[in-house]
Formats: sequence, C-alpha cells, structure tokens
Amino acid sequence: MPIDPYTPCPGGTGKKIKFCCPDLVGELDKVQRMLEGDQRAACLDHIESLEGKYPERACLMSIKAMLEAQLGQDAKAEATLAAFGQKYPDNPVALAEKATLLATKEGSLAGIGPLQDALERCNEQIPPAVYDAIGLIAQTLVADNQLIAARAHLVLQIGMGGTKDQRPLQLLMRINNSPSVPLLAKQDMPLLPAPDDALWRATFNAAMEPALRGAWRLAADKLSELAFKVGDWPTIWHNIATLRTWTADTQRAVDAWRKYAAQRIPLDDAVEAEALAQSLDPDALDQVDVLSLTYEVKDIEALQARLTANPRALQMPVDLARMGSADEPPPKGAYWLLDRASPASGKDITRDQIPRVVGQVFLFGKQTDRAARLEMIAYRTTLDKAKTVVGEIGGDALGAISGEEVTSQVPAAQQVLSWNWRLPDDTPPDKRLELINEERREILLNEWPKMPQKIFGGKSATAVAGDESQRIKLLAAILLLQLATDQVTSDFDFNELRAKLGLPVQEPIDPAQVAVAELPLPRLARVDVKKLSDEDLADLYRRADHYRHVAAIRTLAHEIVERPGLDKLIEKAEVYGILAQIEPDTQRAITYLDQARKAAESSKASTAPWDLAELALRIARGDVAEADRLLHHIRDEHIREPGVAQAMFQILSEAGIIGPDGRPTAAPSSEAPGIVVPGAGGAEPGKIWTPGSDQPSGKKSALWTPGD
Repeated sequence: MPIDPYTPCPGGTGKKIKFCCPDLVGELDKVQRMLEGDQRAACLDHIESLEGKYPERACLMSIKAMLEAQLGQDAKAEATLAAFGQKYPDNPVALAEKATLLATKEGSLAGIGPLQDALERCNEQIPPAVYDAIGLIAQTLVADNQLIAARAHLVLQIGMGGTKDQRPLQLLMRINNSPSVPLLAKQDMPLLPAPDDALWRATFNAAMEPALRGAWRLAADKLSELAFKVGDWPTIWHNIATLRTWTADTQRAVDAWRKYAAQRIPLDDAVEAEALAQSLDPDALDQVDVLSLTYEVKDIEALQARLTANPRALQMPVDLARMGSADEPPPKGAYWLLDRASPASGKDITRDQIPRVVGQVFLFGKQTDRAARLEMIAYRTTLDKAKTVVGEIGGDALGAISGEEVTSQVPAAQQVLSWNWRLPDDTPPDKRLELINEERREILLNEWPKMPQKIFGGKSATAVAGDESQRIKLLAAILLLQLATDQVTSDFDFNELRAKLGLPVQEPIDPAQVAVAELPLPRLARVDVKKLSDEDLADLYRRADHYRHVAAIRTLAHEIVERPGLDKLIEKAEVYGILAQIEPDTQRAITYLDQARKAAESSKASTAPWDLAELALRIARGDVAEADRLLHHIRDEHIREPGVAQAMFQILSEAGIIGPDGRPTAAPSSEAPGIVVPGAGGAEPGKIWTPGSDQPSGKKSALWTPGD
C-alpha cells in the first residue's frame, strides 16, 4: 500500500505523516515498497543511511528495530529500542516492539507487560506494530500453554482486524476444535455490566472503558480501586478475575476468581469460578514424580536373557536402532515391567487378574567411557513394585542402583486415571471395554475420594465432605474430573459420586428458564434436549461440535437423529459419523457408521467417508474378513473420488499393514505381544507406553492392500 501524507505515522506518534514527517513521505514510501518485496536486509541498510539526515525519527527507529529483530540482530534491536524508548517513552510502537522482542526471547509472560503499556497509550487508532504484537503474544501464549489468555488476545486481534487477517481466526479455531484443550480453557468469559441500580455504575463504566481497547491491566486496576471503595460486589470481582486471567496474571487471577466464588451468586457460577481457579493455580495441582533409575550391570548377557525369557518383562515393539542418537548408542533391549505374568487367555479375565505395567527398562551395553547399565523409568507410586520386579528378574546379574533422578511430573488425577494393563491377545474388544469401565468406576467412586489432595489442605474428598467451607472446592474438583472424563465416556454418572459425598447433584437445565445461547460450556450437556426447539437444538449442537464438547455432542446428537424435522437443517450422516467418532464401544460405533451410510445414500451423497471410518475400526478390532470386504468395496466403488486413495493409504500405514513405500509389511508373528490398555480407553496407534504417555500397540492383520 503506497504511503501518502495522510497515512498515519508508522512510528506511533498518533499523527498523520504530513504533520510529523512531511520531509520523509517519499523515503517512507520507498521503505514500504521494500518491505512489501521482502527486501528486509536492503531496507535496513537504507534506513541506516537515512539516520544521519533524519536523526531520532520515530518512524525510522520503529522500522529499524523491527527489521533488526526479524533478522536475528537481537543486540542491535535492543539498543535501538532503548534509544527509541528513551526519546519517546510513551510511544506505543516502541513499547509494542519491546513486547515482541521480549516475548520472542523470553516467552509470553515477558512480553505481556510492555504490550499492555502499549495498549494503554493507544487512543483512537491501533498502530500496525501494536496489532502485530498482539498476534505474536497470542502465539507465544499458546506455546506456553496459557490458552485462556491466548484466546483473549486472538479475540482482541480479530475484533481489531476483522476478517481481513485470517491468521488469528484460524489459530482460534484450532484451539476451539482441539479435543486436547480443556473445556474451561475454551470458555468465553464475557465482561459483566454493572447492575442498573448500582450507585457506582458510572465509575464502573469509566473503569471498564480501557478494557474495550485491550488495556485489560489498567481496567483491572481501576476496578480494584472501585472494589476498595464500594465493597465486594460479584460483578466487580468477576471482571477483575476475567481481566487478570486474560493478562496471564495467574496468582492474582486465582485470588480474584475465589473472591468472586465467595460472593452471593448462584451455585453453578461459584463452582465454575472455583474450578477455573483450580485449573489455573499451579499450587493446587497434586503431582506424581516420574523417576529414572540407573542400575549397574554385572553380566549383560545373562541379564538380557533373563529379561527376554521372564513373563513379567514384556519386550516393547519398537525399532531399537531408532532410539539411539549421535551421542548415545541405542539400547540392546527395551521392556515393560509387569506386576504379574499374563494369563493364557483374556476371554474370561477379571480385573484382578490383569497384569499392570509398573515401569519400563532399557538395557545399554558397555561404551568406551561408560559401563553397561540398566535404566528404569517409573512413577513414584509404582517405584517400589518396579524395583522388586526388576530385582527378582535380574538377580545376581544386576548390580546396585548408581543414580536416581526426577525427570518430570504428571498430575496425580491423570496418573490414577491412566492405569496400564497388559491384556492377552485374545481379549475380545467388548470384554476390554467392559473391564475399562469397571476400573474407571472403581477409581472414581472409591479410590479418588480417598486420595489426599492439596486443594483440601492435604485431606481427602471423603474427609472434607461434611465441611461447609470446603463444599465449593469439592464440587469444583468433581466438576474438573467430570469435564475430563466425559470427553472419553458416558459410562459413569458423577451425580452418584456427588450423592455419595453428600453434595448437591447437577440437575437438568430447562431451556425455557435460561438463555440457551449464553449457557457456559460446562452446562451444555445438562440441557433437557426434549424441551428444545428444532432451531435451538441445532444451534447448541453446532456450538458443542465447534468446541468439541463430547458429552454435549452425545446428548444433542442423539436427539437430532430422532427428529425428522431436522433432516433439511442438519446433515444427519455427519451427525451419525460424529457419534461413531466419539463412541468408545467399537461395535456400537460401527452401527452408527452404518446409519451414517444409509443417511448419505438417502441424500445421494458418497458413502466413502463412512466406509473408510469403518475400515479403520474393523482393523482395530481385528475383524479381518470385514476389513478385507471394505477394502475391496472402497477400491471398486470409491478409489477415484478425491482424497479416498490418500485416506486409505494413511489408514493402512498407521495400522502397520503397509510401509511408507506402499508395499505390504511382513506378516506378524503369532507370538506378537498383547495390548497395553490405558485407562482412557483409547489411544493413538503406533506409540509405546511411557509414564505420562500411555499407549497400546496392536497386531497387524493379513488384509488386501493396494497392489494385490
């Protein structure tokens, strides 16, 4: 875009170029054309050549600092920004460039302060440098897992740029659509208006004004001053908490959410506020150490033979050669440690008979500067059992422990819900799911309530259940557990847990009594779907699908497919397909896919997506005959449709049936290892279990492949 005298100064002076740098119009236009042509190094040289004639011009200093940072000249950029800030201490562009540089070098939290400084100094216009800084801070917040603050910055940027810039919208969509992002982190948090009859309403509105342009820190400070003067009002503390969360001012945000939760507000609001506080508060999260122990090895050949032969040491199905590096040779063996030998068959197995993985070991040979060793990785909760197992297997071939360190930590609740089983190969899929549901129920109803937790002052949920001062915290902890578990299964009713602890249960929500479009995400699954109009049902379903709210999708989708009046409003084949995607029972999922296929046929649409989805499920179940039938059907009926060949190749490749070159892989041995089942009841194919990364592996099937 050409530069003219009426273009706003790129240096953030707040004036038109005509009124601040009229003698630089031609040069700035040349600089602009060089930037648009991506001639950054040449542009920097040109600006440096201009500095002698036009010293300390804000526009030149701002572009120079930006280019130096982009070209990796951090020291020069810092010096330029220091001079820029000294000459123009209130210049928003100088502050935005400082925010960009700090966020790039030190992370998002280092950049938020200067960005807020910049936004506080913007009035009518937002300079491009400030707009760009908002986007960069959002990206670094995502990288730092500060997702609520990241979403807020993206929404702010979208509000400023509209639809012209698709980058923030695309990143926001990825966060909203991701099943791995907790629902509370996707939750929109609107700022509340003051009550109509509040005597302090005018002061409140004035305090909120900076928030409209993104100056959230300033608005929060003004609201804090107001609260000090007029007392603790729910609206004031809700907005303070929200604004502090958006600026990743974590500890003060936690305090504010708890202040809001303590007000006289509806129970659901208080519980969700406390749940948000718990999810933000690093000190509220109980952690389990993941440890790495190193053992001396006295006889490596004997130890490897014992590990290979012992039924409590299960060889990992991995390519050992790929586990090495330039500095470290690969291990000679990798094994899961089991607390007991596996039964011969899993057809009638019970939970107490299933072997559990208690750790993993890697056997390394002698190196030039290092003796042979065995490295063991285990959770602290299973460490003693893992030591016992490896000691009993290794015997006199294993030496003493020569080193121990904590390599990482995982949340305690996640660890207890991610149990690791080794099931026999012939365990039927339905039996596997039944066992998983039984184990999950036992943990949630009987084990989790007995766990000491920081949030309850080191006591258990059972111990504090009768303490009224702990009620909101306890309900919030259960809500967080429910939101995570409901993304996996609908098998457990958390109202049973609430009732057992003497807590209020969650009641269904009558849509006639609320504005359903404004319901917080955690409440969507509670709506009485039978009372929804067709339009509201469709809208809530789309919202649930957009945010990947599995529990809500499940209830809303089942109602949608029952209503003939929605045939023209929603593509029901897609609804059945999503039901299949979120269904842990693979046989039931196949039924949904068949219904999706029928719905597609009735609307004259291709059935290829549902045939491909069923193919993946049939392979996972080991249904060789049905998978082979589907492969032939897809080849004969759909292979020329766009994307079908690529999708089929990916399915077969991920299942290990074909290699990267498209050729069939070698047939698996009948002695292939069984399945390690994580507590979540599902997993990505192709990975091995490690503490904090639970994963099953399965057998390959002898199926038709492209080229047969």
